[in-house]
Amino acid sequence: MFKASANNNPQNSFLRVIFICVATVCIALAFNPFTHFYADVLASLKIQILCIAVGCGCVLLLLKLYKLGAATIIICALGLGPVLITLPITDSVQARVLSIKQINVNYSNKYLTAHLSRLRDEKWDVLILQEFSDKNRDLLSQFVTSTDMFGYEEVEGIPYGMVVLSRIPMVYKQQVKLDGDKLGYLKLKFIYGDRLLTAFVAHPPSPRTQLNWQNRNALLAALNKATQQEQGLWIVAGDLNIVPWSSYFEWEQKQTCFGHSRYTSFMPFEKGRFILMGLPIDHCVMSEQVLLQSLAVTDFKGSDHKMLSYKISIK
Repeated sequence: MFKASANNNPQNSFLRVIFICVATVCIALAFNPFTHFYADVLASLKIQILCIAVGCGCVLLLLKLYKLGAATIIICALGLGPVLITLPITDSVQARVLSIKQINVNYSNKYLTAHLSRLRDEKWDVLILQEFSDKNRDLLSQFVTSTDMFGYEEVEGIPYGMVVLSRIPMVYKQQVKLDGDKLGYLKLKFIYGDRLLTAFVAHPPSPRTQLNWQNRNALLAALNKATQQEQGLWIVAGDLNIVPWSSYFEWEQKQTCFGHSRYTSFMPFEKGRFILMGLPIDHCVMSEQVLLQSLAVTDFKGSDHKMLSYKISIK
């Protein structure tokens, strides 16, 4: 009799309804099939939203709603698995490796001088800097004699806040403009062994407003079209301001750094930097002939982004 009265406790019934509703709403938001602005922004928080639903499922188990609690946790696990679990990649090749580093440095990074001094002494072939302020142009002078650069010369004007430094020959440079100097990307070509490698470097607007979201999608669509039309080897690199499970991210997972190893690169909070508090919005994407050999994601002091360091080779 005591158990029956406990199960019929109005307070327990109220809690059950609340947690069932919260779990249902979270699952609906995480798996929503819509592509409009708000739906896409909410879907980008899929990991965080499903973790809330998992918590609700655990509470439902404690409230003795075993079937509902278990079903909630299983549904969430099915959603979280593909974005948190990395499948092993078996491809291997013995060839010359190209080392690339890319980072959104943050326009106001007070540690930038120290970072560049450290990077100058490290081993890499291509270094991509984003959100690089024109006020810091003089800091690049230390690389003038040892690298090819795009974005250093005043006539280039650090387009879209991006600078690319290369220790291999950079034989082609183009600023592709979609909306004057407001929206566009860089198209660069490097000599890689006896082949040409095309790099598309971009930093679309953060989708904090509907206009920025539309501009981001337009730039991503232009990049996708450019890669489809490119005949040779190519990579796309940059802070693309999009999660890889968004419907507007049109490249296959197996072509991406995220497909090689799950990570988060944008960490908006200084404290509590772990996977559930961030988003994977910095990307490298490769053509089918390019193989990702290794990937490391590391902190970059003064920036809310992490640095992607990866090595590629030709299959």
